[in-house]
Amino acid sequence: MARETLDGNTARLQALLGEMGDAVVVAFRAACAALLDRHPRLAQRVIEGDPAIDDLRARIEVLATETITIFAPVGPDMRVVVAAIQSAHELERVGDLAQHIAEAAHRRDPLPAVPDVARDLVVELSAQVTAMVAKAVTVLRTRNVLLALELESDDDRVDALHRDLFALMFGERWTCGIPAAVDLTLLARFYERIADHAVALAERTVYVVTGHHPEALQI
Repeated sequence: MARETLDGNTARLQALLGEMGDAVVVAFRAACAALLDRHPRLAQRVIEGDPAIDDLRARIEVLATETITIFAPVGPDMRVVVAAIQSAHELERVGDLAQHIAEAAHRRDPLPAVPDVARDLVVELSAQVTAMVAKAVTVLRTRNVLLALELESDDDRVDALHRDLFALMFGERWTCGIPAAVDLTLLARFYERIADHAVALAERTVYVVTGHHPEALQI
């Protein structure tokens, strides 16, 4: 049920996005811990918790649709409502990818999902992407444009780590075989996509605040 004012609805959308963002950060951190520290029960909790994230996206979409239908917002208000739908989609995809990481950890149990030779790189990749997701959620809450613009350079580091993983798998140090390489390739792709979604969340927030895409800003 839509609220009685446009401001009330946009405030509720913002609150729901914050709630969804927090849930996604928790899920992704847990998925990384399950992967690196071999916690099958933690992986299972991530998998079982994904429907709650999906439900938050559905609630945001319903409220945003009602807001557009009832209030016909224009200008900045319309940007807020549309961005809420788009941001909820980005967050849901991060939740889905966290679930994929947890499933990979669960599938390989009791064996490690990450070979020892690649562990340091995956630990660093996990830390970098976790920081990006947390920063993107902070940007959603605070609408801090300067913080949002940092995500692009953060993503460059993720891309570099992604390349390092592939260099490792194609190098002489890799003796873990093809199946392990396939698993690690998928995991690396999941991390890279999550980082991309974090950047997209920040870019949408920049557009909401300024009416311009980040590349058009001179900051």
